Amino acid sequence: MNSKVISVLLVDDDEDDYFLTREYFNDLINWKFDITWCATYKEAIHNIQNKKFDLYFFDYLLGERNGIDLIEEACTLECEEPIILLTGKGDTKVAVEALRLGAADYLIKNELDSEKLERTIRYALERTSVLKALRHSERRYRRVFEESNDFLFISDLEGVITDFNTSACTLTGYLPKDLKNKNILEMVDDPLFGTVWEGIQERSIQDFEVRLVTNDGEKKYCVFSASMEMDEDNPYVQGRLHDITARKQSERERLFSEKLAVTSRLVRMLAHEVRNPLTNVNLSAEQLEMELVDEDQKFYTQIIKRNCTRINDLITQLLQPSSSTDVNLVDQSIHKILDEAIATAYDRVQLKRIQIVKVFAEEDFAIPLDSVSLHMAFLNLITNAIEAMAEDTGVLRITTRLQSDSLQVIFADNGSGISEENMDKIFEPYFTGKKNGMGLGLATTLNILHTHHGRIDVQSEEGVGTTFTVSFSGK
Repeated sequence: MNSKVISVLLVDDDEDDYFLTREYFNDLINWKFDITWCATYKEAIHNIQNKKFDLYFFDYLLGERNGIDLIEEACTLECEEPIILLTGKGDTKVAVEALRLGAADYLIKNELDSEKLERTIRYALERTSVLKALRHSERRYRRVFEESNDFLFISDLEGVITDFNTSACTLTGYLPKDLKNKNILEMVDDPLFGTVWEGIQERSIQDFEVRLVTNDGEKKYCVFSASMEMDEDNPYVQGRLHDITARKQSERERLFSEKLAVTSRLVRMLAHEVRNPLTNVNLSAEQLEMELVDEDQKFYTQIIKRNCTRINDLITQLLQPSSSTDVNLVDQSIHKILDEAIATAYDRVQLKRIQIVKVFAEEDFAIPLDSVSLHMAFLNLITNAIEAMAEDTGVLRITTRLQSDSLQVIFADNGSGISEENMDKIFEPYFTGKKNGMGLGLATTLNILHTHHGRIDVQSEEGVGTTFTVSFSGK
């Protein structure tokens, strides 16, 4: 026996038909019903909006409107409870249309009896219960799908994307209409990825590290996972791309900082060990020079003293990136510092006939910064770009933008680029690819940006160019 009282809304404009149908309900002794009758379409809509019924019976003929119209409107009002249409004999097309619109079942009035009514109610309630569970589950997983920060997608076996979440557009920079039907294999920059994808029918892909190429050509480090699933007889791929660019950058910066700290300790130790005997040599040369009478002999002591001074200056220069000076961070215009750095590099730009293109955001961002040190950091990046580009054809594009919660300054050149093996070394102190360079520019830049709570990322391709992205957290 079903102990639950089932609330029923019976919509029928014929009161005699209502009493007859009610009798059939009363004959179902194993059920408990609380039946509400309404005779008009308008009254029915009001009751449906209240959403307090477990079961609905709609007569097809309702004056100027009909049961099909009522089913459509009930679905518009997000009615999830079962609807059963009451039709006349021979209304097969009407019944099929009702089922198509979302009715759980239909009953022919002049063939109605208690047995058919009970069977129909049981079937409708059970079927609707299953469908409601499926809809709720779909909504729950759709919410997870949409609210995930990862790039979630569904594609065919060829990699053509058929569905994706909002984060997919955020990560890739594509509009939804452009991302739809795009091939995931074309968006991944990895020569091994095609081979890995081909084996997805035999085994799933788990945490495969790839580089995702965004709409503006930026390459982001991601962890890729995917598996083949079956929808009836139709196979498809569901996958996930988790952005680890920030984590990779943090790991690189931590490694650079550790190397810098070790190098700094080594340099300080060597400087101390060299300066002590150097001071003795310099003092001895000065004493010897005072005792010498022959001016020709004094020439040699002066050579010793000049070279002692030069060695001392070199040691001071070597120690410069290792010394941690306190900087005073004051809210200032980032665009003003960039303009000053560009102006300082003007002579170099003119000599090589380089073109600098400024793509500054409309908003003039003010952030906490030390103008002197940040000017030096920006100038180092501009100078490196100029030296990497060819005369007459070089173009340096400097862009500012607000990306998520970060202010970004992007230096993109079309120079010679950096080889893959050197990418992990460029911020190391004393590493340089220049003939006369000391390898301190980028190491100093990294230190300055750290004092500004900023970070720097680099992407490069030999023969194409290099892009440095400087990010400051907050606005």
